Amino acid sequence: MSHLHAPHPPHALAPGHVFHGHRVIADVLVPRKGWWNYKSMWRLNFAIMSALLSQATGGYDGSLLNGLQSIGYWTTFFNHPAGAILGVLNVGISIGQSVATIGAGWLCDKFGRRIPLGVGCWIVIVGSILGAASTNFGMFLGARILVGFGDGLCQVASPTMLAELAHPSQRAQIQSMYAPSYPLGGIVAAWTTYATSKYTSNWSWRLPLALQGVFALLQFCCLLFCPESPRWLVANGREDKARAELMKHHMNGDDNTELVELEIMEINEQIKLDKLQKSYSWMEFFRTKGNRRRFWTMIFFPLARQFTGSNLISYFLPLVLKSAGITNSNTQLLLNGGVNICAFAFAISTFLYIDKFGRRPVLILPMVLCTISLVIWTILSALIIESNYTKPALGYGVVVMVFWFQGWIHIFDAAAEPYIQEMSTFALRSKIVVMWQFGQQVVGYISSFANPVAMGNIGWKYIILYVVLDVFYIVIMYLFFPETKGRSLEECARVFDGDEDVDARKDLELEGGSQEKIHEDETAKYPVEHVE
Repeated sequence: MSHLHAPHPPHALAPGHVFHGHRVIADVLVPRKGWWNYKSMWRLNFAIMSALLSQATGGYDGSLLNGLQSIGYWTTFFNHPAGAILGVLNVGISIGQSVATIGAGWLCDKFGRRIPLGVGCWIVIVGSILGAASTNFGMFLGARILVGFGDGLCQVASPTMLAELAHPSQRAQIQSMYAPSYPLGGIVAAWTTYATSKYTSNWSWRLPLALQGVFALLQFCCLLFCPESPRWLVANGREDKARAELMKHHMNGDDNTELVELEIMEINEQIKLDKLQKSYSWMEFFRTKGNRRRFWTMIFFPLARQFTGSNLISYFLPLVLKSAGITNSNTQLLLNGGVNICAFAFAISTFLYIDKFGRRPVLILPMVLCTISLVIWTILSALIIESNYTKPALGYGVVVMVFWFQGWIHIFDAAAEPYIQEMSTFALRSKIVVMWQFGQQVVGYISSFANPVAMGNIGWKYIILYVVLDVFYIVIMYLFFPETKGRSLEECARVFDGDEDVDARKDLELEGGSQEKIHEDETAKYPVEHVE
């Protein structure tokens, strides 16, 4: 993020698609020095840390449970949970997330992005304290459900807030940093449990549980300085407030800027289109070809995220390591910490090239490399069984593949976040995030129960299923995913709508709602250009 300007994109939105009437955002982004030279960018990027860290709670939880399984005081206190009981503990947070997700989209549309995010942070903090104070299995499970509920609110509000608040020159890069907060939380949990495993009391597991709320507390502190989404403000009749926030955070308070006026114009136009098409219902997903495309894409992403083999590592790393002949608890804790560092390093690098190479390559190539790692993992696991666990080098070969897989799947995650936001219109954005989060939880339930049973019964052969699925994902992305590189949110939405977008905008002009007519005094500033 060394500049405030994005690469100048190709203007064509789709073959034969015409950009009518006004410039695109890239036309008015001017080259400047590094973002750190601007007070407004420091202020904005600090504020949106409130949303950027939301995945950290989930990442902390996934790594936390791995660590707790290697702490003797925890396993003894809860009577050595395994199999279905371990599966119940794993899905505890997912249950809370799913319940919250059902209503979170409505809350974000009704009250804005800030309120659900703030409430979610405090629920996570309370749940973390209750988890640390647990005296029995039921209380521990209840605390995990509560943490999941708060985290579910945060995870619906946060991606939308990032997409709608980030500076347009940094939007994709900022969004690509959202997913890496998951392994960041995992790093903290892994090394916390490694340190507390040396304690000779129940604080060896209570302290890591209490610290689960730290990220939520940091989020809330940043949220105090965070503005509301300009798109939500415009949609709720507060255009002057939205313009003021954009002036403050996107142009350092400069009152004479084409960028802010063009942003307001595009936002207004998209919202008017949504209202004209009555696009605020869930049934809208089935009304047009573009929205049906959005719907099936959102069915795809939770599957591609949760049914890739990643959950084997996120929640069941000790079982994976045991199947590779690595049974020492101290070694397992060290590897748990190392895997999360690897995942974070890979994922955070995505911001360097997400705008350079585009979305499609950064989604497809990592999935290809994950598939290769699973194939090698399967072969090595079979050889380990055949050798009767007498060749430890094969076990560490599996560890290398685990690191390799975890790194590349988190690059896929990082690239998925901006793509999911870019495929949506304003009216459907919260609903799409709900589908993304709820879909992940539903698929997560299945894998959380299936993985420990399948790994215990059929071992390495279970990995073959994920190899087949990953190949399927690669084919789907290659054939059906359009590129959205270098465009604003409103411009990206037109890529998915294609010719339907042209027809809808003609209808809008016939209704007298075109932004060129409403803001003639503003658009007079811009030369009219038609780009194909």
